[in-house]
Amino acid sequence: MPGHLRTTLALLLSVCALAFAAPAQAEPTTMEHRLIERINDVRAAHGLRALRLGPRLQRGAHAWSRYLMRADSFYHGRLAAGTGEILAWGTCSWFRPAQAVRMWLDSPSHRALLLRPGFRYVGTGWTSGSWRSYGCVEMAVARFR
Repeated sequence: MPGHLRTTLALLLSVCALAFAAPAQAEPTTMEHRLIERINDVRAAHGLRALRLGPRLQRGAHAWSRYLMRADSFYHGRLAAGTGEILAWGTCSWFRPAQAVRMWLDSPSHRALLLRPGFRYVGTGWTSGSWRSYGCVEMAVARFR
């Protein structure tokens, strides 16, 4: 087999191996994990069971937070029946998971979703970047089922 064909074949096999080896984002990032912890802290304080990570919810929430940032948008996604979603954003200088949860608790409609007893699973998205006219924003998404 000629050298250039062998090199091309090796490169092609390497790319295929990487494509199959790279899993879709299902594990939460550090900030997404912290958001789940703060959500469960609040639920525990209200006598509710902790939510478990829902891999499909996690992938969706993660992707949605990234999409909102890239698209300079802020609106709810289309979700399956029985799925709830809450959004928040703040500037990087002060916004953290605890502040997102505090903001949600201060809003009656968001609070109702956050503390809904029937939910069992959660997925979160947390993205940083420039958004609209702000130089640095943190975007939070939580999805429940």
